[in-house]
Amino acid sequence: MGDRILEIGEAGLETSDQKVRKLMDNMVNAEVPGYKKSDAIVRSFPLELAAATDKLSAMKPEVTGSYSNDEQGALIKTDGKLDVALGGEGYFVINGPWGEGYTRDGRFRLDKEGRLLTVAGNLPVLGESGQIVVTPGSMVEIGPTGDIKVDGEIIDRLQVVKPELPQMLESLNGSIFKKKDNQTVLLEVNQPRVIQGFIETSNVNIVDQMMELIYLERIYNIGTKMIQTRDANLARAMELGRPNQ
Repeated sequence: MGDRILEIGEAGLETSDQKVRKLMDNMVNAEVPGYKKSDAIVRSFPLELAAATDKLSAMKPEVTGSYSNDEQGALIKTDGKLDVALGGEGYFVINGPWGEGYTRDGRFRLDKEGRLLTVAGNLPVLGESGQIVVTPGSMVEIGPTGDIKVDGEIIDRLQVVKPELPQMLESLNGSIFKKKDNQTVLLEVNQPRVIQGFIETSNVNIVDQMMELIYLERIYNIGTKMIQTRDANLARAMELGRPNQ
């Protein structure tokens, strides 16, 4: 049987590395509209180490999942007729190769056939009646509750939904989400607050991420030092246990 403290120390380094990867993803996508920062869920390293030191049954620290922070990002003005932001809860509904997707990135555009698509990925935007298609060249407006007006006439309304329970959506790229499983229930937001001419920015705070990166670096160094010390102590114990020549 291997040394539990060495095993836990090694696992601690691995989980720190995975958390750093999440931080780097957040920082790279800090300027992507609608991006939601994420983090790895890790068992408490100090508690597992203490249990191993006291010779208790302990499990190695490991990443058990991840979560997305649903906090709303700041809204910035673009004055774009097809740029919209949600001023409250919910997600716009889009159609992807995997099926329905959900996003707060409200940068939309019209293609030459008059289909309303996302700027990122060219995915169809869904209204309450399905895919939104307008007559090319028409004047399009999006009202404060998501009504789609074409030449002053309402033809549909943006579909806005929210999960029944938190963390029931799975991130595809940080700004587009899908259902975690078939048991995920989505509720329609009947009175969404849709703001035309604005987009929602990422909720990543670069300063916070840098501070977290510095903290993880220190934790990593402590874990490395612990392994080195434990390894040296074991080597010394083996030397003492050898019979004199």
